[in-house]
Amino acid sequence: MSEDRDAHSSGGSSIPGVGELVIATVTRITSHGAYANLDEHDDREAFIHISEIASTWVRNIRNFVRESQKIVGKVLRVDSRRGQIDLSLRRVTKEHSRMKIQEWKRGQRGKRLLELAAERLKTTYEEAFELAGKLMESKFSDMLEALEEAKEKGATVLRDLGVPKKWADVLHELAMIHVVVREISLEVTIQLSCSSAEGVEGVRKALLAAQAVVAPAKGEVFVDGAPRYRIRLRAKGAKDAESILDRAVEESLRVIEECGGEGSVVSRS
Repeated sequence: MSEDRDAHSSGGSSIPGVGELVIATVTRITSHGAYANLDEHDDREAFIHISEIASTWVRNIRNFVRESQKIVGKVLRVDSRRGQIDLSLRRVTKEHSRMKIQEWKRGQRGKRLLELAAERLKTTYEEAFELAGKLMESKFSDMLEALEEAKEKGATVLRDLGVPKKWADVLHELAMIHVVVREISLEVTIQLSCSSAEGVEGVRKALLAAQAVVAPAKGEVFVDGAPRYRIRLRAKGAKDAESILDRAVEESLRVIEECGGEGSVVSRS
């Protein structure tokens, strides 16, 4: 799942891009759709037409969404002149919704720790983001990942990014108190077959290609019951794990096709 980095920066971005996944809070429900405020984009209002609520027939919108509910929507249209943003719920998969919510929660935790640092140093969050937040996000997938790294390796992780010493020290101290480093487990099941001369050897090459991608991150590839195979990975950040898994799948499918076979993704979990 690759999103525009600026749109997800903890510094905020007022207008999302078409195709972007966004976190929103439902504010109003009408007979023809629902209105929601975009949490990551200055609470701008967006609209979800009844036809974009669900893939099945929607008789009562309230059976699918309710006021104050947090949702993940996909941006369909943006009319900046009219200030209109249209979202879709039915075009967001459960997996992408889960990943987006997890990413958003991490962003919120990182932001809260930076706010605590700003309070300690008696300044504003905006200044804290300029002095430290931007630097952390330039190197890591989010501020929380930078703080997780600082907890494990010390304040030098932040100072090496250019974060001023007093900020690095305070953020490291907060990380030691509040950050809990958790690993997540992600898995994808693929199907591979090869009826060409390569045969079983073609499948083996494809699996070795996937293994080469995940091995540095201590991932593994194993037989689920031919022709299905699983690629499993444990990582600290969901975004990093997703990216590595995507590359492993791409490599395995590329190799199996080169060997005259075919492959596909069966499921993700």
